[in-house]
Amino acid sequence: MWYCVAAVGGQYIWARLQSLSAFRRWGDSEQRPLARRAWGLMQRIEGLYKAASFGNLLIFLYTGRYRNLIERSLQARLVYESPNMNRAVSFEYMNRQLVWNEFSEMLLLLLPLLNSSTVKSFLHPFSKDKSSSSKEDDSICPICWASPTLVYLALPCQHRYCYYCLRTRCAAVPSFQCSRCSKPVVAMQRHGSDVEHKTQSQ
Repeated sequence: MWYCVAAVGGQYIWARLQSLSAFRRWGDSEQRPLARRAWGLMQRIEGLYKAASFGNLLIFLYTGRYRNLIERSLQARLVYESPNMNRAVSFEYMNRQLVWNEFSEMLLLLLPLLNSSTVKSFLHPFSKDKSSSSKEDDSICPICWASPTLVYLALPCQHRYCYYCLRTRCAAVPSFQCSRCSKPVVAMQRHGSDVEHKTQSQ
């Protein structure tokens, strides 16, 4: 009980005194010497308490008794009820936490290295409905699996692509093959136009 009163009540009273002295500006009060003297006394008490706490910490690290000044002043210690009690230490939670931390760090490292379009094209066949018609499949870009805004045709197979997807893929892979029929793409043509654009491989 006394430990609770000293730990909780003491900290509360000290925090209230500090806020009151800061609000009333005891340290800057030239016309009230009593308030300035009280502020100086509080500063000295705080300095002595910090020094005593540091000394108590060194003693605690050496002896393992009395973690803070309140426990030392009250002679209070945390001890086992039975001196021969077995300590059951389980590291299961710590191991699980370490595994999840390492796994999340690995994902954060690998995700920027993955190409989103490649992942989409890899996962799309598994989620695609087998009963979908060839007309529906031909209306979307086989690289990004989205409906093309600017439709371009891969020549000579005439399959539809997004302009950006087809242009970047042909620039990155000189011998790029169509994602639908695996034929080499030698040129690209805008849908509804007669102008052909040669790829870099030509």
